[in-house]
Amino acid sequence: VSTQSTGSLSEQKKAEEEPPSSSSSSSHNPGSFEQLPQKTKEVFPSPFEGCKFAWNKMITERFQASHSILMSSFKPPAYKFGATYVGSKKLGPNEHYPVLISEYGGGVVQVQAIHSFTKEVQAKAVVHATDKTWSMYQGDIGYKGNDFSIQLTGVNASIINPQGIWVAHYLQSVTNKLALGGELLFQHGMGAKNAALTLGGRFRDGDSEFMVKTGEQSTNFGYYVKGNDQVECAVEFEYVKQMGESITTFGYAVDLPKGLSKFRGSIDTDWAVAGGLEKRFEA
Repeated sequence: VSTQSTGSLSEQKKAEEEPPSSSSSSSHNPGSFEQLPQKTKEVFPSPFEGCKFAWNKMITERFQASHSILMSSFKPPAYKFGATYVGSKKLGPNEHYPVLISEYGGGVVQVQAIHSFTKEVQAKAVVHATDKTWSMYQGDIGYKGNDFSIQLTGVNASIINPQGIWVAHYLQSVTNKLALGGELLFQHGMGAKNAALTLGGRFRDGDSEFMVKTGEQSTNFGYYVKGNDQVECAVEFEYVKQMGESITTFGYAVDLPKGLSKFRGSIDTDWAVAGGLEKRFEA
């Protein structure tokens, strides 16, 4: 069960954490390649044992503080403090830059910075620090054209001392409904070099869409449909070639606007059942 008290900046924060929708630059821009399974994934719950309480408080028009507590019978309560700053540069109705997001809890500090230099060019940096060391750092830069998107990502990567992971994404709108693209991953480290190519596409028709991603390591299919304003359903199939295992997951989400609640549930072919109820309280 998850409970939240939200301020007016919380929805804007969520919009800034995700890349802007395709309509912000062009009705034919397909979004990014890594967003292909997003519609399907958003329907499934993010299961955890226990109860989570989150409270967001507007400090100023552009600054918000957040507190969250996760309580479980399996581990001690975990508290996290977060802060979000949204800049004054406006590129759209829900697009303000730069965006700075930070969170601290359990000895781990996470910092994320997002900025759009123009409507087409956006950059993002993410840093995780643990015990006074950089446990992970990531940088992204992307370009959105009228009917395509390009993105380059580096994770723990260095140009001077070749190491880390580099990922290049490309997604092209073939028609108003069909988008095709690919992802090239290159990993250098521990005396070894590896490269992997993944191809994928998405077909969108009204309130439903079908996506596929396939590569040397795995194959993933997803189908999403919106029944009405309150109900969404999704099915995902994933096959991991190295392990020779596959799993199919069915999920649904029910939005109850009058009660400011949302329930998500899922069940897979391993008979794993998950459910989450989110309750929002207006500040």
